Amino acid sequence: MTTIVDPKGSVPLPEELLCESGVHPVDALDVLAEGENIILRKVTRAPLEGLLDILRGLKGLPVLERNGGIPS
Repeated sequence: MTTIVDPKGSVPLPEELLCESGVHPVDALDVLAEGENIILRKVTRAPLEGLLDILRGLKGLPVLERNGGIPS
């Protein structure tokens, strides 16, 4: 598949490729450069990681940090 870099530097990705890769709107992608190649990788998070981020945002609720300790 081929795509064109637009004047603003954006690169539209073909819908078929996104569907095959399981990439959806608002998904995060890592962008890596290896020589002349640019590699996109979908950022995957542990299922509970998003929930823990939400809970950490609640004031007054101690939530264990990733290292197992309670934040001070």
